[in-house]
Amino acid sequence: MFEQNTRQELTSRQKEILSLLRKGLTNTEICKTLGISANTVKVHLANIYKILEVTNRTEAVSTQNESAIKFDDLKKDLIIVFNKENDFAATPKAQELYLSVVESFHQYHIFRIIDFPEKDLVPGFVISVSATHDNEEVLFISIRQGNSRELLWTTSIKVNSDDILLLAQKTSMLLFRSLVLATAKMKYTSSSSVPYWWYASMYCNVKLENRSKESFDISKKMLTPLATGSEYNEQATYMLSMAYYIAFLENWGDRQTNSLALGELARKAMYNAPYSVYSKVIMAFYNTTIGNKAEAISYLQQTIEETPLFITARIYLIQIYLLTGEEERALKLIDECERLIPETANKASVTHARSLILFLQGRYSECKNIAKQVLLYTPNAMAVRLIMIACCYKMGQKSECEAQIKKLYENHPSFNQNDIEQLLTGVTPQKKAFIMESLQEIFKK
Repeated sequence: MFEQNTRQELTSRQKEILSLLRKGLTNTEICKTLGISANTVKVHLANIYKILEVTNRTEAVSTQNESAIKFDDLKKDLIIVFNKENDFAATPKAQELYLSVVESFHQYHIFRIIDFPEKDLVPGFVISVSATHDNEEVLFISIRQGNSRELLWTTSIKVNSDDILLLAQKTSMLLFRSLVLATAKMKYTSSSSVPYWWYASMYCNVKLENRSKESFDISKKMLTPLATGSEYNEQATYMLSMAYYIAFLENWGDRQTNSLALGELARKAMYNAPYSVYSKVIMAFYNTTIGNKAEAISYLQQTIEETPLFITARIYLIQIYLLTGEEERALKLIDECERLIPETANKASVTHARSLILFLQGRYSECKNIAKQVLLYTPNAMAVRLIMIACCYKMGQKSECEAQIKKLYENHPSFNQNDIEQLLTGVTPQKKAFIMESLQEIFKK
């Protein structure tokens, strides 16, 4: 299923140039270093991009040749040190919040967490915490990579609530999201303090948020060697599964092929880690693609019960609730997400769900305004484009409806009625008929 296509190898000169790119040299600096013309550098760069199947230098720098991937790295722990920088005796609420955040962070089941640096141990990240007490208690949190002094992220949390558990959940989600974003921005090298599986998984996590086929292709290239080898890596398998699930929803490539690939990843996940929340979410992805939405709901509900911080499980459960006619449950979960999830933590997907709710409630103008905002930063999001088309149709805006249909086919040239039929498998007959009627203009070509 995951056969590797033979790819042209980089020449020694191209490897030299790629190495200089990874050191941050400009084209002019590469010319001087290698003693070649600017035009020669441009030609080499074009060939490098073609061979690596990328479109720019940022993506070229972040790629890893398969031969360079250290598969022993799959066994490497991602170590996080929580470092208390002062005594919390005078700030009991901040102390309680700190301990609750550490406890919540264990729910991700990804990190090896320690509370003091060990000799000769280079952590992936150091999370430093301190507290002050003036008019109110404040917990300060900052992130650094490894033993670096460079500050990657920092924030302050006012501990002015008696609901420490809720505050700890929100803080943990914000902290995890900040780790993800910091990882995606870093320049990975073989000497990086974080394992490659973490870097690749989080880079693809962020990349997939822009809902483009390019992000799917990059994710397959980076994650397939990590997720399909003999050594099982949970995060790489989970992120590759998410990539295939999004590809299925967005109609990137053949849906049956994507579903089959997802099924193979689900089989591997359940064989290696049957009780893992990540395996359960992968099973939910797969069951959704084959129309077994009731089973998908069950897996996602189990995941949220075991790991309340799992944002992705909440978001996809909302979507399935909406399609299966359980609007009240979906609304309740949306409200919960908006209360819990930090602004930076992929709230766009919650907004997608809110727009579908408004459409199903007949609030077409509000729905259209939200869909328009979402499409500004994710223009390739097929589901939101379909909602936009349906709203225009219901509001009698024929010319705008036609313009949106044109954009749909520009982004998804192979789109056809069967794609909608597959997406709506398992949806109640009444809701399916309503949605299909609202999208009928798409097929009047």
